[in-house]
Amino acid sequence: MDTKNKNVVCFMCDECGQGAANTAGVARLAYDPAIRIVRVKCSGQVGPIQIMDALNNGADAVGVIGCCFGACHFFNGNFLSMHRIKLMKKFFKEMGYSDQMINHYTARAAEGDTATGDFEDIMERLGKAEEIGGTF
Repeated sequence: MDTKNKNVVCFMCDECGQGAANTAGVARLAYDPAIRIVRVKCSGQVGPIQIMDALNNGADAVGVIGCCFGACHFFNGNFLSMHRIKLMKKFFKEMGYSDQMINHYTARAAEGDTATGDFEDIMERLGKAEEIGGTF
């Protein structure tokens, strides 16, 4: 897939999500340059407004990466984010768009390869969405 003109926004929680990205950087793990990381205090702060704002402002896909389940540093923000994204995926399908443009992931701060794997998955899903013609 050609990623030259792609723009993917990835909301990452300050604790585990951003920690995994930092670990990936220290380990010199490469990821697609189309990924734009937006640091948030908790993935639970990311809701439909932030996701739709990113898509309306030119993002081709949006990913939300938070703490692993049971390890959220802010009670249950990761569960809240996951449920919001599930609802948005249903809404996108009903509106005739691909649900592959928005995704939720979990990561641990010590696992940099998890973050890069999530980035790769986002790009693969975006490619599938473009193939079926369900993007904005």
